[in-house]
Amino acid sequence: MTRLRVMTYNILRGGRRGQPLHEVVRAVSPDVLLVNESPKRPLRWRRDCRHLADRWDLRYVAGGRPAGSNLLAVARAIGVKSTRAEVLSQPWTAPRRGIVAAQLHVRGRLLGVVGCHLSLDRERRRHEVARVLEVAGELRGPVIVAGDLNETPDGHAWAALRRAGFIDHGGSDWRTFPSDDPDRRIDAVLVRGAAEVLHHGDPGLAPELLAAASDHRPVLVELDV
Repeated sequence: MTRLRVMTYNILRGGRRGQPLHEVVRAVSPDVLLVNESPKRPLRWRRDCRHLADRWDLRYVAGGRPAGSNLLAVARAIGVKSTRAEVLSQPWTAPRRGIVAAQLHVRGRLLGVVGCHLSLDRERRRHEVARVLEVAGELRGPVIVAGDLNETPDGHAWAALRRAGFIDHGGSDWRTFPSDDPDRRIDAVLVRGAAEVLHHGDPGLAPELLAAASDHRPVLVELDV
């Protein structure tokens, strides 16, 4: 078995809170990091995304502006077979939304990952999660879907993911928003396939640091694949 630490994190407008954010990611030291609200400035997004990954001692893989501000970064020992980035259609006044995905390999084992940031609008989320599932269906091995779903676990997007075989190992003991006094869980890591989840939720850091780093708290999952 191969043990991995996978984290999803909405980092707030490109990581604008700086040092506390970097302290969180470096302290957790994930093998796979799926980011929402990554840098998206025209012409500079790629450089900014790579700079963030470097600050975290990770390797930028895919995402940024072409993925609707979702980003994927991995530890240097993780192999990458293929990547995907796409923007989800939105009204012109709405924030960018999108999907980043990759087929990874870890010590000869395949792992699929999909990062997403769904709309604030309930009806648009219905269409967006359907596209997330299409992308996830093209990946091999255990597959992880992670990101800011912008709804609580009783919402349609979570239900659609569960119907498709993705398992939510979380509970009400780890809430993610707002970070200073969280009262709801809207950030998710769901897993489908041959993977044993050993831990879900709390990254084990001080609440004061998490509140300073972003308006969301991260979700950490440790698993054997």
